[in-house]
Amino acid sequence: MAETALTRVICCPGAVELLDELASGDRAFADLRRVVPRRMLESALRVLAAEGALRRTTTGTWDGRPGGEVVFCLTAAGCRMVDDLSDLDVWVAAYERHLDG
Repeated sequence: MAETALTRVICCPGAVELLDELASGDRAFADLRRVVPRRMLESALRVLAAEGALRRTTTGTWDGRPGGEVVFCLTAAGCRMVDDLSDLDVWVAAYERHLDG
């Protein structure tokens, strides 16, 4: 997984929490709202989707608010991100890259 992708995910409020929640299984949008506040949820979902880390059951644009019945799950790339983020050295490298701008 590219370090810059991890940095973008780490820097997005709520994205790491969503990865953690989705690592234990598929979740409906309504379930994810209980994990991440609504004001952060949609942007975090968009960042994860842009990085190829998750997919959803419905097709179409990411511009609208998904309904409560939409289900999200991790892709293979998302599972690799979860594995990478469990390594402290990856966190340190991503944080240093973030500080360096």
